[in-house]
Amino acid sequence: MTARSDRGGVRCRCTCPGATVWVTGDCAADRLAAAYALAERLHAERRRVEVLDRFDDLGTDARRVGLIAEVLARNGVVAVVPCAPRTMAAVRARHAASDTRYLEVCVDGRRSPQESALAVHGRLAGRH
Repeated sequence: MTARSDRGGVRCRCTCPGATVWVTGDCAADRLAAAYALAERLHAERRRVEVLDRFDDLGTDARRVGLIAEVLARNGVVAVVPCAPRTMAAVRARHAASDTRYLEVCVDGRRSPQESALAVHGRLAGRH
């Protein structure tokens, strides 16, 4: 039996909520390292996670990547997107309209990718 949400739509059957985690920052290597560090932590907890790491080029539409991430998140997957910020407002708005969890983390020189992953992991778990 499939559960229904208050809004009349069909909810995911899984017990863990999905989310989109958009990893931004100046250095592509740091974004990627933080994304995979977060994925490792989530895998260790037996969470479903997908790193969408092949979209950070000049020809990729961030709204399209955001749509893919949102669909995954609505279905209980934590979609981690290590992508430079382009049209972020549209991605945020789409997630808000579908009531899908969305987090952003900026990886910069002040903290290591592992520290960024730890901070996001805490937010996903509701500790921050």
